[in-house]
Amino acid sequence: MGLTWNHRYLALAIALVIALTIAPTIAPTALHAQSLDDLLRTGRAQADSGKADEAVKTFERAVKLNPQSAEAHMRLGSALGSVAQKVSVIRQPFVAKRIKAEFERAVELDPTLLAPREGLLQFYLRAPGVMGGSEAKAREQAAAIAKLNRLRGHFAAATIANVTKDASGADKAYRAAAAEFPDSLNAVTTYANYLLNNDRADEAFPVLDRYLAKHADDRVALFWFGRTAAVTGKQLDRGEQALKSVLASQGSASANGPRVTTEAVHLRLGEIAAKRGDKAKARAAFEEALRINPKFEPARKALAAL
Repeated sequence: MGLTWNHRYLALAIALVIALTIAPTIAPTALHAQSLDDLLRTGRAQADSGKADEAVKTFERAVKLNPQSAEAHMRLGSALGSVAQKVSVIRQPFVAKRIKAEFERAVELDPTLLAPREGLLQFYLRAPGVMGGSEAKAREQAAAIAKLNRLRGHFAAATIANVTKDASGADKAYRAAAAEFPDSLNAVTTYANYLLNNDRADEAFPVLDRYLAKHADDRVALFWFGRTAAVTGKQLDRGEQALKSVLASQGSASANGPRVTTEAVHLRLGEIAAKRGDKAKARAAFEEALRINPKFEPARKALAAL
């Protein structure tokens, strides 16, 4: 059964918010620089703290103050995406229309911006045709993104392939990203995760190994290797060693990738111990994760499952 319209709008709203979380801050235009800057700063803080309705009002003021600010339109579209997750089914189509309009205006004002193009791509892919959804238009945005940033272009192609259930297309896009940008942790781990999620873990380890051969002290990459071992039950010795290296290392934090928390490392060590049948060691690791962060639910669930 396909998605209902309200589920489509909810998926669209979530996707649009995700697209904007990676958007860089754009310098305000010279006109009204200080006042506009204050509004944008306030709106971002409100959005980051989950106050989407307040953020919308603040960004609306920014747009009114300077209608030529691409960032103001872009941020307003993002904030509306957050609001769309909470509004009634009746209001969702109207909010979605506003989101699309704000991203379109941002791109019109500054065609080099990536984030609003990514938001439009998500809109065209997930919105019903009667609301302007179009795979062809999504592909147009993907092509434009690729011209501006090849890595993000590969990810855009993968997004389209995933939504359209094109498994070979998704594999091609992720593999191309990792091959063209072998020093990008984002590209490498995204491809490794894709392989892992598609029961191709044996292919994920070499992808991570190639990166680690050049970035041996990268704590995030080491964590990903350990995570892959913990999830699959393969290469457990190397996975355990990688995770212990994360705990002991003061190496690179990988600015282009996610951060690693100590409780997450202990969780994966516990999973490796559980895979070996060592319940006592697994329990100790899960309890250590909870000692570090008592609200860490994955460790609590793993402990309960022993």
